[in-house]
Amino acid sequence: MVIQFLPFSLHLSNSYRISPLSPTRFSAAQHHEQCSDLRCCCCCCFLVLLLFDSTVFNFFVQPEMSNLLLIDNIMPDMKNWSCIITVQEKQQVTDSMGTPTKKQKFIFYDSEGSKVEGIIFNTDIPRMSPMLQVYKRYKISNADVRTIPPKFRSAGLIKQWVITSKTVIEEVDANEDIMPVKFAFTDFADLAEYMDDRTKSVDVLGVVISSLAMKTITRNSKQSNVQKFVILNEESQTVLLSLWDDFLNNEGQALLNNMQSYPVIIGRRLRVNNYNGVSLSTWFDSALLVDPPIQEARQLKNWAMRNAESIAEIVDAKSYIKYNPALSLKRDQKTTLICNVTPSHKTAWVKANLSFEHIFQKYWYMSCAKCYRATAADYGIEFTCNSCKEKGPAMPRCRFDIELSDDSGAIPASIFGDLAENILTFTGLEAMDNFNQLLCFFQNLELPLEFVHAQLKTKTYLVHIKPVQTQLADARQRYTVLYCSELEPKIARPQLTHEPESVSLSADQ
Repeated sequence: MVIQFLPFSLHLSNSYRISPLSPTRFSAAQHHEQCSDLRCCCCCCFLVLLLFDSTVFNFFVQPEMSNLLLIDNIMPDMKNWSCIITVQEKQQVTDSMGTPTKKQKFIFYDSEGSKVEGIIFNTDIPRMSPMLQVYKRYKISNADVRTIPPKFRSAGLIKQWVITSKTVIEEVDANEDIMPVKFAFTDFADLAEYMDDRTKSVDVLGVVISSLAMKTITRNSKQSNVQKFVILNEESQTVLLSLWDDFLNNEGQALLNNMQSYPVIIGRRLRVNNYNGVSLSTWFDSALLVDPPIQEARQLKNWAMRNAESIAEIVDAKSYIKYNPALSLKRDQKTTLICNVTPSHKTAWVKANLSFEHIFQKYWYMSCAKCYRATAADYGIEFTCNSCKEKGPAMPRCRFDIELSDDSGAIPASIFGDLAENILTFTGLEAMDNFNQLLCFFQNLELPLEFVHAQLKTKTYLVHIKPVQTQLADARQRYTVLYCSELEPKIARPQLTHEPESVSLSADQ
């Protein structure tokens, strides 16, 4: 008996269809073996056998394709669904606070730009995480959909897909060139508003132009690796971004390997710190997107390639390792009375008079020309710095101690570099030459600073300070001046109140 089948799908119900397979001949034992195999492959499938004479015609009866839905239409505890998504973010593996649980979070988005959080736990991480790569497109089916408890929500997402070893993930050919996702980036000039606030984080966009040496430090009795990367915006402002541990091993390596091609990054949920005025750092909830497929990133990369010469000058000048008042000074800067300044403050802004008339000192020290750390090398001698590992000449750098005072009290501080030279009106080299000449004549004299002392008595400065770990012999806490700027006479003297004051500065100041 000859039977010819045309392509068809026989619907048994709304949930199942029959698809023909090629006709085969086999015994009952073979039938039992094949049927068992089929049940192993898919428990929802079963075999329909049509026997005509000695020919057995096989049909699969299997579920219809799961409902293909958008993210917003997939509800908690929903079953039998599929969704085509793109991986926007892939965070590092982290520990849950106070438990041995490990987790890795993702952010997925669909064709309409809707987002959902993905998460993998414990032993499923090494198995499932490699299947999900950033910017790639997948069809995910039947993940466990949950509502995120409010205290664990981040990035404004309220639903979570729990990816397990049972979750079906299939890569899909991407047909989109640009992410349909909008980001709210913080301008570099506004970063100071978020400084040292552990309740706030920022998203930034920048091109990576250089990196500093990796360091190993001890935090909370554990060793950690950290490396600072220099990121630049289209206003040619730079800020340092510290990548820690896994970020350094993963995204950090990608940046180092592609530094010459001006990689663009989106840093998400970064912390703002006060290093060199303003700096950025990753933490457990951060994410880094390297060369993301968004229009702003591509425009920034094109801008960097057009301005390669200017960027090379910025890298050579290394101005990014210096304090940048343009980023750290807020538009309406608050100040603190000196009597209220304590070592527990990471930094403080004060309005103060400066004085060093009665402090005998030499006003300079020998330093590495690249990182400014003190050295015993002689002036002009090439040496390899023990701190930055760079080779260069030893150079004198201006440094001296001052006293900051207002109507509420006084504190000792040290001032360095260009700030010190501006106050002293001598360069570090001139201070060294004068000091050496005095030594040759065995005289115990200082620089001619009578005019400087007289001028300082009439001026008040806005000063940014930070505490140092070493104290003076008299147990007074010492501070380092990060920045100072002369104030106009009309706002020269602070009032003795318990409320911080605002200082309005002109563009020139």
